[in-house]
Amino acid sequence: MPELPDLLYIQARLKEALVGRRVVGERLREPVVMRFAVRGNLSLLLGRRLDDVIRHAHFLVFRFEDLDLAVNPMLAGRFRLAQPDEKEERDLVFLLEFDSGVQLRYRDEKNMGKAYLLAKGDWRAAAGMQAGGIDVLSPEFTRERFVSLLKRRRDQVRLFLMDKRALDSIGNAYADEILFEAGLHPKTFCRTLSHDDAVALHDAIVKVMQEAVDEVARRAEPIDVKVRDFLKVRLRDVCPRCGSKVRKAGVRGMDAYFCPHCQPATRSGLVDWTKTGR
Repeated sequence: MPELPDLLYIQARLKEALVGRRVVGERLREPVVMRFAVRGNLSLLLGRRLDDVIRHAHFLVFRFEDLDLAVNPMLAGRFRLAQPDEKEERDLVFLLEFDSGVQLRYRDEKNMGKAYLLAKGDWRAAAGMQAGGIDVLSPEFTRERFVSLLKRRRDQVRLFLMDKRALDSIGNAYADEILFEAGLHPKTFCRTLSHDDAVALHDAIVKVMQEAVDEVARRAEPIDVKVRDFLKVRLRDVCPRCGSKVRKAGVRGMDAYFCPHCQPATRSGLVDWTKTGR
């Protein structure tokens, strides 16, 4: 799924390319992905000007005068800017053509994403839009507020990081990077973290996410390309810090990548990989 660095980059590129332009064409190929909270269909956008592209939680919201088109890409959704004469992708869900001659294409090979056409600001009609947590790169994300959030948690720290009702918006890739930066095992329980651990975790979140935002922007890849090759432990074999073998642990059905030496287990019952050799 697109995570915060991806969403911010995509948002900036789409604003640059499309804001101020009017919709002159539309096509919906996969109706199962689209929900309409207003009477009509995607043709309601014809002739409307795109006023802004904003991010709310894990949604990108396209503001067309009195209508919002809110898209949650989820696992496999991605956006693409294309020319009308370019061949349409097999996984195309919908496209909007603008008076500049550019098409915005939304693709999703799994059809797991969700798109909602809503009255402007009526976000109650889109599942998950009201449940967004605190923006981890905002001034409101202070150490004090984070420690307060953490004190109320009884789950594992990786699950907490990925809970979008608490924090906005961290997924598998950056959860692993944050825990590596903080030196915490992914199965550590939140309730066992000291105040110093919590502060270090907060600082790791800010550091990892801001560096990732800067790196994704610096690469300036097309918006349908995920930039992940700079990550330190996710999908890696060897720890860049100590040279140990990177291991995987299952956390609620998801693979968590970690270094057993830099992120040692903190409770009994977990495999102690440090005793198995490098």
